[in-house]
Amino acid sequence: MIVQRAGDVIPQVVGPVVSLRTGNEPVFEMPTHCPECGTEVVRPEGEAMRYCPNRACPAQIFRLLTHFASRGAMDIEGLGESMAYQLLNVEVDGKPLVEDVAGVYSLTKENLVKLERMGEKSAENLIAGIEASKSRPLGRVLFALGIRHVGDETAELLAGHFGSIDAMINASLEDLESVPTIGPKTAQTVYEYFQDEQNRGLIEKLRQAGVKLEGASAAREGPLLGSTFVVTGSLSRWSRNEVESLVKRNGGAVGSSVTKKTSYLVAGESPGSKLTKAQEYGTIVLDEEGFAALLEEKGIA
Repeated sequence: MIVQRAGDVIPQVVGPVVSLRTGNEPVFEMPTHCPECGTEVVRPEGEAMRYCPNRACPAQIFRLLTHFASRGAMDIEGLGESMAYQLLNVEVDGKPLVEDVAGVYSLTKENLVKLERMGEKSAENLIAGIEASKSRPLGRVLFALGIRHVGDETAELLAGHFGSIDAMINASLEDLESVPTIGPKTAQTVYEYFQDEQNRGLIEKLRQAGVKLEGASAAREGPLLGSTFVVTGSLSRWSRNEVESLVKRNGGAVGSSVTKKTSYLVAGESPGSKLTKAQEYGTIVLDEEGFAALLEEKGIA
């Protein structure tokens, strides 16, 4: 398989290396059932991926736990894949040490020292890391929940707009769709997540454990207030992060995909499908010189 970089970072499949084929390659068939729990997989309308819908699936719980503890989420040092596997599979009084992500907040030093290669000092450090994670910003908590289509940027936008988990739980689908850069698909998955009683129960467990579920609502201000930007392609004058930081510092919002709400697409070389989408929606497209001119027009140094 030949793969190249599209834009700055996205891998793009160019095509197969035909000369390496033998003619005996097996034909790939998409699994009809989850290889871990045996549940029939589902394919949401309009999507290419198939998913296991069983939230009790051991593989899903394991991946959610490792994501929850990862650096970009709750940042619990010492809770990597190996530790997560032990926590989910070592039983005390007939039950695993951890049954869901909220269970990490019930861990004790006494239980942890029973695990393989876990001394007292390591156990103390992990408990300290778990305790420190309770004060992570709301956006990080929201990202850590693993809601489909909610990456770190979207989580920050939602946290800044609503200010608390409770406000998101009580938000209507229309409220969610009104958030800048949040498209209908993301709004729908967020709405469905917070309407689910099992998910609400998990959030209540996190609340009882002392996890911070509120943050300051974003009171953005500046000359770009009300405008939403998406950045794509290879830039030379700025990095993508620098453009996005400039926008945020001056009151604008930044999205990861072009929607009908996008005000400007800042496009470098090889902009890819985002440029096509912007043209379909009539979004204003700026090259780097155009972006610089906009900043000057708005009085931004």
